[in-house]
Amino acid sequence: MRLLASPFETERPARAPAIARPLAGVAAAAALGAGAGLLVESAFGAAGGMGHALAGASVHAGFLASGWVVALDGRKGWRGPALRGAAALFLASLAARVSPGGALAYLLVPFVLARDAGSWRGPLERVGWRAPCRPGSILLGAAAGTFLGLHLLIAASLTLGYAVSVPDVGIYLAALAYDVGASALTAEWLFRGAIFSTLWWRWSFWPAAAASTGCALTRYLLDPALPPAIEAMAGATFYLMLLGLACCALRAWSGSLLPGYVATVAFFAAYRMLLV
Repeated sequence: MRLLASPFETERPARAPAIARPLAGVAAAAALGAGAGLLVESAFGAAGGMGHALAGASVHAGFLASGWVVALDGRKGWRGPALRGAAALFLASLAARVSPGGALAYLLVPFVLARDAGSWRGPLERVGWRAPCRPGSILLGAAAGTFLGLHLLIAASLTLGYAVSVPDVGIYLAALAYDVGASALTAEWLFRGAIFSTLWWRWSFWPAAAASTGCALTRYLLDPALPPAIEAMAGATFYLMLLGLACCALRAWSGSLLPGYVATVAFFAAYRMLLV
């Protein structure tokens, strides 16, 4: 049985010609920022990781801006929200490098996004920017993410011998703040919001979910923070694929991005306890 239709299906999806040029510009800007950050890091390694902060913020800002482009069908209004979100991400990333407590600045990024999204409430309903229409969907998202996260911890500790611990609470909370304000936020906004919603309108649930999950999986597997061990890559592929499909199902069932966002945060809250 096909997953339920949502109100966004009554509207036209983003047209490829309208979004191709701004998406190319966003990709170029993100690549330039990331390249500059890595260059700074290699040339001035003693700068306390500021180059890596610039590179990471550039990538997430690119995801955020791409989501705005697709969600608004290439309208000119995407630039202001994209720039404000990018500024918040850059400030948070730099603050996190100064001290673990500075990572709390990541918690401001969702509020910046919500403030800008409030001005585009109508068009953004198409990509899931709305309250869930299913009671209990947020709790279901939290339960799904927690289950996958705990399953990961148990499997990794029993089969691979990885330890499960939080040796430094401050560093753990800083990583969690990063997930809340950057990693999980941009993943839901772009992959489940813009990409999945648009493709679901054009195709059907499973092809759209597969394409969205494939894009998200590529993003995580290319993340230099992921351990390069083969078993870690294989485990990441399995669990992130399940997480991506679950978030797409939650998006379709509830009509909202919020349950999938909660699921992603819950999953990574468990993952951060794994010492690889």
